[in-house]
Amino acid sequence: MVKSSSLKRKSIFALGLYLAFVVATVGTVSYLVVEPPVRDQLVINLDSRSKIISSQIEAPLESSLSVLQSIVSIGNTGYDQSLQVELLQSLFQVIDGVTTSGGLWPTPHSVNPQEAYLSLFFNRAIDGKVDRIHAWNNAQSGGYDKEPWYLSSVDKLLGTVSWSPVYIDPFTHVQMITASSPYFVKGEFAGVATIDVSLVTLIDFVRKHAEQHGLGVIVRDGFGDVIVEHNFNVAEDIYISRQQFGSFHWTIDVVNANRLVADQVYDLVSKVEKGIVPIMLLCVLFGYVLISRFIIEPITRIAQKVDDSKTGGIIDIGYRSNDEIQHLIETFNEKTVFLEQEKKKAQASTRAKSAFLATISHEIRTPMNGVLGTAQILLKTDLSDEQRKHLKTLYDSGDHMMLLLNEILDFSKIEQGHLELDKAPFPLESIVGSINSVYYTLCSEKGLDFNIHNEVSKDRWYLSDKARLRQVLFNLLNNAVKFTSHGFVDVHFSEVTLDGRNCLNIRVSDSGIGIDRAAQKKIFNPFEQAESSTTRRFGGTGLGLAIVKQIGELMNGDVSVQSSIGVGTTFDIILEMEICSPGTAEVIELRKHDYSGLKALIVEDNRTNTIVINSFISSKGFECTNVEDGQQAVEAVQNGQYDLILMDNHMPNKDGITATAEIRALKGQRADTLIFGCTADLFKETRERMLAAGVNCIISKPIDEKELDDMLHRYYEKLYQFKSIASDNQFIAFNAEQQLVSLHIAVEDQKTEDAHQILTTISEYVHRNSSSNGTQLAETLAPLLHSKSLPSSHELDVLTVLLKDS
Repeated sequence: MVKSSSLKRKSIFALGLYLAFVVATVGTVSYLVVEPPVRDQLVINLDSRSKIISSQIEAPLESSLSVLQSIVSIGNTGYDQSLQVELLQSLFQVIDGVTTSGGLWPTPHSVNPQEAYLSLFFNRAIDGKVDRIHAWNNAQSGGYDKEPWYLSSVDKLLGTVSWSPVYIDPFTHVQMITASSPYFVKGEFAGVATIDVSLVTLIDFVRKHAEQHGLGVIVRDGFGDVIVEHNFNVAEDIYISRQQFGSFHWTIDVVNANRLVADQVYDLVSKVEKGIVPIMLLCVLFGYVLISRFIIEPITRIAQKVDDSKTGGIIDIGYRSNDEIQHLIETFNEKTVFLEQEKKKAQASTRAKSAFLATISHEIRTPMNGVLGTAQILLKTDLSDEQRKHLKTLYDSGDHMMLLLNEILDFSKIEQGHLELDKAPFPLESIVGSINSVYYTLCSEKGLDFNIHNEVSKDRWYLSDKARLRQVLFNLLNNAVKFTSHGFVDVHFSEVTLDGRNCLNIRVSDSGIGIDRAAQKKIFNPFEQAESSTTRRFGGTGLGLAIVKQIGELMNGDVSVQSSIGVGTTFDIILEMEICSPGTAEVIELRKHDYSGLKALIVEDNRTNTIVINSFISSKGFECTNVEDGQQAVEAVQNGQYDLILMDNHMPNKDGITATAEIRALKGQRADTLIFGCTADLFKETRERMLAAGVNCIISKPIDEKELDDMLHRYYEKLYQFKSIASDNQFIAFNAEQQLVSLHIAVEDQKTEDAHQILTTISEYVHRNSSSNGTQLAETLAPLLHSKSLPSSHELDVLTVLLKDS
């Protein structure tokens, strides 16, 4: 930073700025004090004038409707036209005011089948003479039933009044407006009754009133057309008093035509400043000189020193006076040294925490793979209802534990600034469908109403992070369902534009327990919940909403909450979303195939994980080989042909990344073997390294069998790259080991019918494979089982040996 060589010049410059600030402050304060009452009084005056003018216009127009209703009543009687003529003529002789003409307009041919148009239209002249006008009854002119004022009342209910736009009468050349209303005879539409209202008197009143009070006035009809305008000039920041009045929906705008509020305020402020500002300037000048000499100068030097040493360092400006400023310098230097030490400790602690989380994540996921994997395997076995219930509870509890672990890992990434968005195109409907399929069932189980209101186009696609958007929704909805015992949970989607940015607005509302106003300020803080008892009652880490807020900020948005105790809570989140062209949504068909005849190599150092993965893979027909580290995996691939490799990462001797790279470097077709990375390490860097090494995809531990089936189906053709894919009509390969296990279980449980069915299957297989010994033994065992006689353990052992040799 370049410093001025003259302290005097700096002081003068600072003084000038300070004086300018004082002048501006006085003017601003004066303006703020004077302007509101002046403006308020103007608003009151203009509103009063606009109401007076609108009432003077509305009164005669509304009173003219009584004439229209009288004409409708004459039409409703269904009297002969001669009598109706007398009644109408009498009516127009006694009326006064702004109504100049009107009458009845029967539907064509309704009065006389020989004549299409027989209207009863009367005009009242200025001298009071009433004449009947026959010009509209000329069919050659096109017919009055084609006129807008007639058509506006067709098919309308009795008593409905329709107002026309303001128009210039072709005969009198004055502005007029027509009101029309249908009339009925014996419940059937019989025609239209009308009145024509002259606006000359009303327009003259508006102009005179505006001129008298110095107003600018503009009156528009219900269609937005200008009826009358007088001296209506709109300046910047001018107040416009607007009134809409009457059943005809006219609008009047009134402004002050002579003088703006700003002009009046300026005069008052100028008078105040002329009297006060000179005195204040003298006081400020004297005070500033003293403050500048004894306080501002040393503080400025300290501030400059601090600014020059933002990254650290102590202050030494040669100040030796024993006062508060010297104490400030010494204290600052002590704090600086202390903070530097603490900064180093914090950085070391952060690195240690990151390493710990990475390790603990892997260490927790590894045994959880055994827990959840074994639970999935057992859930497919023959269980009693109570056993299945307990096992499902075990699986759900483990799954919930993984959810909590993921929340902690996500928050760790947020703290370190490592949370990133993985943008890809996706349809919003896929998110809507996902939350509907999950939370409709959850809400139904709790007796809650679950509703989704989507105002966004169904074919809308976004280029954003679908997984993070889904995480935000699931966190908010999980809270809504968790804290709501009765009532509803609603989700609302809409699009808004903020500062030129397209944003998705998501509103999640519930009728749950609500959040206290004081607690609303801290629920977005990490590890915070509305109250300590909430954790005991409902569980949770208190990280969900903190993660939602951080993701919202990462997506250039924000989240807010409105809640009342016992009423419910509404979370409102706005996320910036880039709209992209619609693509083709990927539909992954979840299917289970029989992969008999294929070989799989399981590379896993943990015995429990090996058992789980082996069970998953072998149950699908694979012939499995197990090795314990990457070196053994490379040797196994060099010495044999495999169709699938399931590769762990963290292993002794050689890790999965190195082993994968070496396999991809082999010569021949073995280098193209399908490799699934199976790892408990979810950190982005590890996943990127595994993909870069050559794995085709990554399956996270604990392994979900549905995800495994999904990946096997997705890479179905690559699985068979070294073999021909069996057709649907081809016999599915036989799994002898699985059949023998099932047979032993059936015999031990004394389920003879099941055992007989298994033996029949074994017999057919052995017969196709020309194993005479096996066929003979199977045919010997079948009658025994059919007659409720169970074979001996010796006979089963012999069958086992023969099948393995066949």
